[in-house]
Amino acid sequence: MMSIVKYILGEELHRLEQLSQQYAGKIKKLPKGSISVKGYNGNKYAYLAFRDGNKVKFRYIGRESSQAVKKMITDRQQRLSYIIKQKEVNKDIREIKRAIKSVED
Repeated sequence: MMSIVKYILGEELHRLEQLSQQYAGKIKKLPKGSISVKGYNGNKYAYLAFRDGNKVKFRYIGRESSQAVKKMITDRQQRLSYIIKQKEVNKDIREIKRAIKSVED
């Protein structure tokens, strides 16, 4: 009976580890940082603020109402969603590893 439980837990562990790796790949493809809006001469422009080592750098995206800014906002939201999902999966992985260890004992 215990070997069946261990097998099922092992399968779930494998599935969750693959899912975590998929999330990591998706997170890596999406931009990190935050969007900063600055005003010049009555116009608003968006920049992507991110860290490069110890420095904070800004990359111009476009006018605040541009499609590029809208896409960047969507990409940032998607990245944050993947980060949250990956944290949940990693928590489940830790729980399953503990369960496997308790079945072995």
